[in-house]
Amino acid sequence: MDGPVFDAMLKTALEEALRRDMEEAPDTPTPSWRQRKRMRRLLAGPYSGAEEVLEPETARKPRNLARWLSVIIIAALLTGAAAAGLALGGGEYFRRTFSESRWAEDYGAAADTDQLLEMGMEMDTAQAEADGLRVEILDAVFDGQIALFALRATVLDQDLLDRLQEEEGRLALGQAWVFSEEGDFFRDFSFSFLEEDGAEEGQYLAECSVLDETLSSAGLCRVQINDLVLFPPGGGRGEVLRKGPWTLSAALRPTEALRLDLGRACRVDGEDWVLDSLTLTPLALRLTVHQPEEPSPETENWILSEYLTFHMKDGSTVTPSRYSRVTHNDDGTLQVDIRFPMPLDLAQVEYLHLLGEDIDLEE
Repeated sequence: MDGPVFDAMLKTALEEALRRDMEEAPDTPTPSWRQRKRMRRLLAGPYSGAEEVLEPETARKPRNLARWLSVIIIAALLTGAAAAGLALGGGEYFRRTFSESRWAEDYGAAADTDQLLEMGMEMDTAQAEADGLRVEILDAVFDGQIALFALRATVLDQDLLDRLQEEEGRLALGQAWVFSEEGDFFRDFSFSFLEEDGAEEGQYLAECSVLDETLSSAGLCRVQINDLVLFPPGGGRGEVLRKGPWTLSAALRPTEALRLDLGRACRVDGEDWVLDSLTLTPLALRLTVHQPEEPSPETENWILSEYLTFHMKDGSTVTPSRYSRVTHNDDGTLQVDIRFPMPLDLAQVEYLHLLGEDIDLEE
């Protein structure tokens, strides 16, 4: 039985036991605000308060000490089961995030979020502190081509926290860089702004992704986050509030991506192109194309259009071109990276319709 299933069964059983127990003793005292505050602090910073013990405040002795202790123990177990979903690694954070996404209904059976549990990375250094800020990796997954990191930033400097509460603007971490054991450098593909966590004051969540097929052989990676930046409400140049770097590390599990070398001619918006190759994983697609003749000034306009459709075995279609980026290679080719808003179930894909061409994934 896997961890998430066991946690769910344990939670259900304990909730039922607690409900029956409370029905028999409706006057059982509830934990005080101070105990709840200490528990939240322990969960938010397990290393900073690990030696602190929660002790019941005894203004008056509970009527039934055993019953009172059982309430505390069960509450702690339930809290642990709920917190397991945010445990470092394992893919559970991203599984929940994608499952609750507004795209989940649109993709339906074409998406498979459970596969993320098989993509979880192992954390070597899960948190780092510098200049009044702690950065943690809540979860990380790798699908053979793209690595996703869920980060939590905790403001430890009270003066900075007071300023953030007074000022408007958008808070962000600087670019994420990933270095392999051999020193290879991978720059982030996308980075989300920090959003308030809601669990504790001064805590924020963000996600970043790095897209590169060669990550599969990177081994133990060093993840470097640079600077805490505040952008003005109307946009513009951001102000660096705190200087990093915050350096973390995670081990990427070698995972093979589907790669097709095609060399297939196609026409897009009246222009001739050659589709050289594509690399496909559940979360992203990278394709390389070039023009046999001198490219026109409008060669990249089609990149923003929807020229990719997945045809599923059940007859449905999915067009997952939500995020895209174009890179000019030194050899004159264009590299197009597309990140999907949901993890696709590639086993259910019959073929791709790409740049006017039908492409069988088994060719």
